[in-house]
Amino acid sequence: MKMSLHELDAEIAEIEARIAAERLALDDAVTGCTNSLRDTVASPKTLLALTGIGFAMGKLMFGRKQPQATPAAKKVGVLGVLTGLAGTALGLIQPKFGVGSIARWAASKAFASRQAKAAAGTAPRRSSKAPPPHTSAATPYR
Repeated sequence: MKMSLHELDAEIAEIEARIAAERLALDDAVTGCTNSLRDTVASPKTLLALTGIGFAMGKLMFGRKQPQATPAAKKVGVLGVLTGLAGTALGLIQPKFGVGSIARWAASKAFASRQAKAAAGTAPRRSSKAPPPHTSAATPYR
């Protein structure tokens, strides 16, 4: 059963047409499935259900744990208090803080509280002096 070249060419063209039609049908089916899946996943019902499932899974996996009983604090003796104070003092004397800056801060807090108490007890005084005259740009600062 020998076929002529024309018959072979016709059969090849028929098979190629069938393959092309099947390829188009497959592309249409995949496009339809992806559109359907996208519409299903993006629907409000599905999003709400997935949110609920995620919340439930989170509660199951990371649920509330029973608090562990904390041991009672030990009473600190005089030696413990002195050790704590010495450690704090040494920590504050470090070069990055500087004793001078700590002293300035403590003094500013102390004087600010005194000034606030004094200001609360007396009315503010008005100055009878006139403000200093404006210096011109020609006068240099020395």
